[in-house]
Amino acid sequence: MSNMNRKSPSVEDALDSLRFRLGDLLRNAEALCDQHFEFVMAQNKRRTWAERSILYARPRARDNTFAINWFEVRWYGANSSKTRRMEKKVIIKPKNKHGYNKETLLKRAQYWEVDMVTHVEEELIPIRKEVSFIAKAIGQLNHIENTCRLVQMN
Repeated sequence: MSNMNRKSPSVEDALDSLRFRLGDLLRNAEALCDQHFEFVMAQNKRRTWAERSILYARPRARDNTFAINWFEVRWYGANSSKTRRMEKKVIIKPKNKHGYNKETLLKRAQYWEVDMVTHVEEELIPIRKEVSFIAKAIGQLNHIENTCRLVQMN
């Protein structure tokens, strides 16, 4: 492999380190979302349809970043006729904020899950913040790498 096609070790090391951290953050976000989901599934079994949670949080990875969204879940159709379908609608997070508006989430939360939703969202905010910084850093390092490659080619 020629030197022209190789990444600068420092840039490559930084990218590897940032991507590794992104993986850790994604696993942490998944664990928090799973904590809410498992709590809700256990509680929903004892509740009427009207008392069941309609909130669902999930991270979604894209390129060198990921988003963590809350969804509003609705069920349609009858289970007995096998027409039951789930519809997930994204709850919009305010732009340029790392967290959801607390009132937006809590007005959709059941009384019995308010503490869990609050806890999970408070834990997700610093994860979203760090992910946004890492995504910017990866973008800048990719830019440096591409610029260096162009300079070497000329």
